[in-house]
Amino acid sequence: MKKAVIATVVLSMSLFGMSDRELANTINLAGKQRMLSQKMSKEALLIYIGIDIEKSIDSLKNSSKLFNKTLNGLKKGDRTLNIVASKSSEISSKLNEIDQIWREFYKRVSDVATLNNLSDDTFEYIDKHNLTLLNKMNEVVDLYTKLGSINSSKLRMANDINLAGKQRMLTQKIAKDILLIEANINSDNTNSDLKSSIELFDKTLVGLLSSDSSLNLVGTKLPKIVKQLHEVKKVWQESKVLIAKALKNREDQELTKELITKLDRTKEEMNRAVVLYTKSINRQKQVIKLNSLINGFMNRKGISKHLINIAGKQRMLTQKLSKLALECSLNISNNSCKKLDSHIMLFDKTLNGFVSGDKSLSLKPIKSKEALAQIDDIKNRWRLFKKALLSIKATKGGDKKALEYILSKNIELLNSSNRLVSILEKESGKKLNYLERAKLNIVNIAGRERMLTQKMTKEILEYIVFKSVVSKERVGKTTSKFKSSLDALLTGSNSLKLPKVTNSSIKKELKKVDKLWQKIEPLYKRERLTQKELALLLKVNPILLKQMDKTVSLIEETTDY
Repeated sequence: MKKAVIATVVLSMSLFGMSDRELANTINLAGKQRMLSQKMSKEALLIYIGIDIEKSIDSLKNSSKLFNKTLNGLKKGDRTLNIVASKSSEISSKLNEIDQIWREFYKRVSDVATLNNLSDDTFEYIDKHNLTLLNKMNEVVDLYTKLGSINSSKLRMANDINLAGKQRMLTQKIAKDILLIEANINSDNTNSDLKSSIELFDKTLVGLLSSDSSLNLVGTKLPKIVKQLHEVKKVWQESKVLIAKALKNREDQELTKELITKLDRTKEEMNRAVVLYTKSINRQKQVIKLNSLINGFMNRKGISKHLINIAGKQRMLTQKLSKLALECSLNISNNSCKKLDSHIMLFDKTLNGFVSGDKSLSLKPIKSKEALAQIDDIKNRWRLFKKALLSIKATKGGDKKALEYILSKNIELLNSSNRLVSILEKESGKKLNYLERAKLNIVNIAGRERMLTQKMTKEILEYIVFKSVVSKERVGKTTSKFKSSLDALLTGSNSLKLPKVTNSSIKKELKKVDKLWQKIEPLYKRERLTQKELALLLKVNPILLKQMDKTVSLIEETTDY
């Protein structure tokens, strides 16, 4: 599996410089090689049977020369064919394999075209190796087509061009099989092969018009292509009638000639469709360019909201870490001491991600001088704060001086982290319109709610430990702010510049938050908490935080509120 992924990535990188038009042309011409492998075999058989010998000789010479020229072009590039040589080692290796098969095959068809060797051995060789040549060539086309499928900046219809080109090949393969049956060469297998080819042509034609998931065809609504595919359909139906007649009257060479001509006409009409596909690439490129501009604009908005979200999480961590330190010191939960490590690491990782970027956090390096200066301020405060947290963990809450430091400095760290959010919101907002700036504010306010869930719980624990009136007053203010902000997110607020929520998914998540909040709000107002009530509060608080975090992420990802 890893090898397959690596091969795909290498292929994509090596062909990235190829333009859409060049890629479409390469898929077309590489696909045409498949058709030529069958066309040459058909023309050799026409000479063998004695149908239109002079015409067939000329056609065979032209077909073999074109195959040879195109093969060399795919390997080395060819300006006259507008082929850019591939740098992919996988494609080069496949083309070299084809070249090895082609050398002897070319010699044999040249012998037939010059009437130098018309022995049964020559025709048996062509019959035996034409499908090998076809299959190997098909593998190359698939590699080119894969580029259009895996790279969003490339052809959306790469596979449609591939299979439309394959239809040309099928017309020649069907003609070849008819002639093999008439010449009584390998007729049992050929009958089965012929049936499969007819069914595949039918299925692909329908898929090109209407899409087919089993063939990975997207279909088309472009009027010119649709019109041409219907022309193909008309000629193809006429060909099918002649195929049935020819199989019943194998000795009728005039009927066979009529069928071959009709199948060639089908091939020509199919080729016109392929040309229209490749010409439509300019139009497709315009659509891709427009989509790229739109996506770029949407990405800028998304990056801004994500940055506010992540910076807002840092505010929350200052309070969650302080709460965990308190829980660890009170020996409320064994997990509290253990959780300190992972949350300290996340705070560090995010701070570094702001400066240097971090793919796992989807962060790009911040360039704002004001924001970077604020990050330095946070780092300076964080060093001693982190040291105190690590001491709490190491002593399992026994270091009381470390706890005192944390409780005396956590608000300063919170305020410094909050200033960073404000700076980032202001800087990001410069590139956005009024509505998008409003959405940044929504992410900020919703993100602040996460912090408040931890701050109010830390404060209630402070009150339990120190019985401080100040701590109790702080709990009241924090819970009041949480409640008013939650109401504002749901119903709107002019003072907070929040619109009323209209997005049904966001509203649903906010109501879940509200339901959890109603369950524990009264506990924050109690003068005293029983052990059971404290246990309930500490059990529901992480759930409330998790639900609020889920809501913020949804607000970040959703375009409307």
